[in-house]
Amino acid sequence: AGSAKDSIALIKNSIHEEISQLKSIKGSISNYSNSLNVTADQIKTLINRYDISANNHSRAYQYLDNAQLKLAAKQDSLEAINRTIDELIAKNQRHLIRIETVHEIKSGNKKADSVTAKSSIWKANTAAISKDVILNNIRSNYSNNKSIDKYVNRTDWASRILLIVLGLGYCYWIVRVSYILRQNDPEHKLAIDAIVGKTIIFLLTLLPFVNFFTPSFILQASQLVIMLIFMFLLRHRMSGLQRKIAIILIVFYILDVFVNMIVSDDLFLRIVCIAFNLIALGLVSYTKRRIKNADSPGYISNFIYVIFAILNVTAITLNIIGHVEHSRSFSIACAVGLVQSFTLQYFSDMIKADVRNQFKKDRLTSGFWMRFNEQRTLAIITEILRIVCVLLAIIVLANNLQFIESLLALSETFFGKVRSIGSISFTLGNLGVAVLLLLVANWFQKNISLIVLGGEDGQLSQVYNQKMTLFPLFRLAIILIGFFMAISALGMSLDKLTVVIGALSVGIGLGMQNIINNFVSGIILVFDKPFRVGDQIELADKKGRVKEIGIRASVLKTGDGADVIIPNGDLLSGRVVNWTLSQEYSKTSFVLHIDRKADLDQAKQWIKDAMESSDHFIKDRDSGISIQDISAEMIYLSVSGWVNFAANASAFKNDVLLVLYKKFEAEGLKFYSVIPPKI
Repeated sequence: AGSAKDSIALIKNSIHEEISQLKSIKGSISNYSNSLNVTADQIKTLINRYDISANNHSRAYQYLDNAQLKLAAKQDSLEAINRTIDELIAKNQRHLIRIETVHEIKSGNKKADSVTAKSSIWKANTAAISKDVILNNIRSNYSNNKSIDKYVNRTDWASRILLIVLGLGYCYWIVRVSYILRQNDPEHKLAIDAIVGKTIIFLLTLLPFVNFFTPSFILQASQLVIMLIFMFLLRHRMSGLQRKIAIILIVFYILDVFVNMIVSDDLFLRIVCIAFNLIALGLVSYTKRRIKNADSPGYISNFIYVIFAILNVTAITLNIIGHVEHSRSFSIACAVGLVQSFTLQYFSDMIKADVRNQFKKDRLTSGFWMRFNEQRTLAIITEILRIVCVLLAIIVLANNLQFIESLLALSETFFGKVRSIGSISFTLGNLGVAVLLLLVANWFQKNISLIVLGGEDGQLSQVYNQKMTLFPLFRLAIILIGFFMAISALGMSLDKLTVVIGALSVGIGLGMQNIINNFVSGIILVFDKPFRVGDQIELADKKGRVKEIGIRASVLKTGDGADVIIPNGDLLSGRVVNWTLSQEYSKTSFVLHIDRKADLDQAKQWIKDAMESSDHFIKDRDSGISIQDISAEMIYLSVSGWVNFAANASAFKNDVLLVLYKKFEAEGLKFYSVIPPKI
């Protein structure tokens, strides 16, 4: 029986694959036919535009006429091929229907002996349960289709090797981070058991990605192992209540899987299965009431609770009405899904904890990850982990409910179906890849400065380089590369891309002049270099340091810490004062008012000493102290000097005034840096 079922499954899979290949060929033919139609239309347009006929331009007319005949012949051939493909698809579909019909008839003849019996619970078999019956049920439920043999023999070795390499890479990463942290922090533990346990959890959690057709037994065993390791690693963090609930959950999980392993049409076993479903509902409800902290191990969210309740109620209903096999699948899906909800939560927390350790290590060693903001990075990783966990949950649920084949076929049909907008053909799968490529390119062009130049907490370092000015070109190149890769992923040909660019040109002419103006201005700024990143510039009422030169706009950091975003068009067309174009140092001046009773030469010496005491003052350049004006009580002195950077002018003045204030105050002399109030 098992061999027959294997043969039927192989035949069905072969037919499905052939149908998919035929549909793919038909889509390619459709694309080719569309391109032929476009070529034919272009030939007709060419003939009409230049009035090409047999009497006028005879050689050109003969050449184009032959081309039209060849195109028509190709179209006829493609139509014939399409009809043949449609016939083959219909023939294969009839074969599938015939196989299903024969299989259902044969299954109906063995209904009395099958575990998939459809007798209601009131008509169930009341015979005594013997050891032979239990062993027969186990063989029937797990050995009939030899799913483990197929999984071992049909799984691609490349996927297995990739998972092993990822596991070894993950192990090396956490060992290296833990070793460096332990060197700098003796309290940090480098536990071998934790490293081995986390590596096993990593491998077993991602195991369903190796082969979507994973036997239910392997999924059940892997979730049990992950749960046991999870309990061992968190043994010191779990409270007594959490530890008790975890032990009860594991024991219940083992018993539930065993009961569903031996279930058949016997009344006693079906009642036991219903009892386990009810106990599972009670256990989950109790756990949800007692553990309310979302960060605590064992927490059950409302979504998981609702899904679990629906699956359990469905399993009970199917058991009562006689669909024992389906009820068994739903019961196992409940048990595995509940345990997986805990293991996936721990897996996600484990990866995020490792990322935090990486940031902690890089803060000690000034490593690469210090370039990025920790909170934003963790938020992105959390979203990625959420997507991965959802996919894993769907794959495991589909395998346990035994509809993974239908799910993959539906996904292939949905994402692989060729869709058309005008003459442009694409699939949703290719569209998704194109969008993903654009998102990656957009992220990379935004963060390339941090990756290449370095920084801290998501901000560029204060040590700027003239190469930073060329980064808008790199960003533009990244965007263009990402765009053309996305177009390639969509399968769009060059002539169709020309149509898209033409449509964009119309949009640019109608409403995108400012955007294009700023874009072109950004490119001119890069080559003309009226200022560089780090220069101190002044535009209208804004003055500050150039923080970034972007593709569309540039960012100016003002003295009060504000980031002013200025369109590149304004920077190119406006009057820009660059204080540090030829050099970084700058001259600054201010007026001091000193008491007339003070010795003028002594006061000048004090001022000179105060200027030289500032770290921002350049001593080897000319400085000046001159009399600007004299009043009845004060002497007005103009003080000028060179500072190492234009942005440090205020700090230099602060240093000078602070020293002079203390000096004049000690001598009992009047000293002002502003005009004193008149009395």
